[in-house]
Amino acid sequence: MQTKWLVPIDGSEHSLHALELAINEAQARSEKPELVLLNVQIALSTDITRFVDGKTVDEYHREAGDAALGSAVARLEALSMKFTSHILVGEVASTIANFASTSECSLIVMGVHGRGSVVSLLMGSVSTKVIHHSTVPVLLTK
Repeated sequence: MQTKWLVPIDGSEHSLHALELAINEAQARSEKPELVLLNVQIALSTDITRFVDGKTVDEYHREAGDAALGSAVARLEALSMKFTSHILVGEVASTIANFASTSECSLIVMGVHGRGSVVSLLMGSVSTKVIHHSTVPVLLTK
């Protein structure tokens, strides 16, 4: 069975930096892992979804997810690396952790935004939450 590494991509420089780390580590191995890109869209509030049909909401999430994944997909295609990409909707940290587990990924490689401990304390940190929810190892990069 092929080893899979999950790389959550939100379109930020931090997530693209994590992708570069995953690429470099994967290329250094004789048995190359498959990179699995995941973009998690935050569910729209029910205040909005009461007035917008489900098809429009689904299209919005797909378009936003495709835009966030665009640079990462282009990079992996240029390198001819094996990868898959996925767009899901939900709470970001738990969706990442659950997807890693159900997709049988052996590692999550993700960037941190580095906002500082006070902001993370008040707002919470996606990476911190992923570490707590995940059943697989998480490699964080700044």
